[in-house]
Amino acid sequence: MNQRHQRQQSGVAKAPAILLLLAVAIFAVGAARYYRHGNFSLAQAGYCLLAVLASLVVLLVFDYTLHHARIAAVMVLIFVVLFLVASPAFCVGMGLGLAGMVVVQGRG
Repeated sequence: MNQRHQRQQSGVAKAPAILLLLAVAIFAVGAARYYRHGNFSLAQAGYCLLAVLASLVVLLVFDYTLHHARIAAVMVLIFVVLFLVASPAFCVGMGLGLAGMVVVQGRG
């Protein structure tokens, strides 16, 4: 019984680590897209800050739909993937927002 409990605890510890790695990967892809573009202006930094707020709202909507209407969560995931492909600012914002949420949840 104790061994099963230890396995459950190690599985719980893996989820934040996987989400944090995903956040770092999303952020890195967005940063690499900006690097390839060649310049990073103050306006683009502002877009990244706005994208952090937008990504936090999208993560909140995803969490709600995942718990209350699982099929609707698929539509939110499609929305997220489309915006990640279309906008490097959203990549940076989603990476920072997801990493921030994981860090804040890990403290509590």
